[in-house]
Amino acid sequence: MSHPACLVGAAGAGVLLVSLGVTSALALRVRRLRLERERALSRAYEGFARDMHDLVGHWLWLAAIKGELAHRRAAGDGPLREDLEEVLRAVRQAAHAVRNISAAGRRLSFPGEAARAKVLMEGFGAYCSVRVDVDGLPGPVSAALGAVVREGVTNMLRHSRVTRCAIELVEQRGRLRLTLVNDGAPRREAFPPGSGVGNLRHRLEELGGTVRATGGKDGWFTLIAELPGSFSE
Repeated sequence: MSHPACLVGAAGAGVLLVSLGVTSALALRVRRLRLERERALSRAYEGFARDMHDLVGHWLWLAAIKGELAHRRAAGDGPLREDLEEVLRAVRQAAHAVRNISAAGRRLSFPGEAARAKVLMEGFGAYCSVRVDVDGLPGPVSAALGAVVREGVTNMLRHSRVTRCAIELVEQRGRLRLTLVNDGAPRREAFPPGSGVGNLRHRLEELGGTVRATGGKDGWFTLIAELPGSFSE
């Protein structure tokens, strides 16, 4: 027969092992619940950031461009220009804050910027056609082409009296070719100072691409960006 003390000790050890197992399982469950909560919070924040950018950022950007145009046209009215400068500073600060909030939740992409450009141009009363014959762009390529669209549309609104524009992305002879054209442009052969073309060139060169712009005598302005058709991240 087993000694009673041995039986008690064995029973106590069994209870201890069960208790440790239960505690370990509970601790693991708690960690999993915390991770799930953090992921849920992260997804909620990203969704909020996207909504913030889409609903507020768009209108702030539009207000900034409209304000710049009004400021330029008020060249002969000193007090009005001062008031508009204050409005522009406030709008720019608000836009900067929205960009900071939304940066973590929104990636620049060509499809998103092309769709946004069409809505924005039509909001200004300009006809805008978009043609895309390429699908499944890699992330860096999509972001680079999205940056070209954003910069091109910004310059259309700032430097041209645009009424018609077109955005086209096609693949030709193994290369992607993005073309933006608009009317109402002043006569010039390149982007005006401060247009951001230097940043675009640097960004596309990193991917083996190029960007160039021409202004015709007929008032049409053309921006062309090209990238290799095959790209591996």
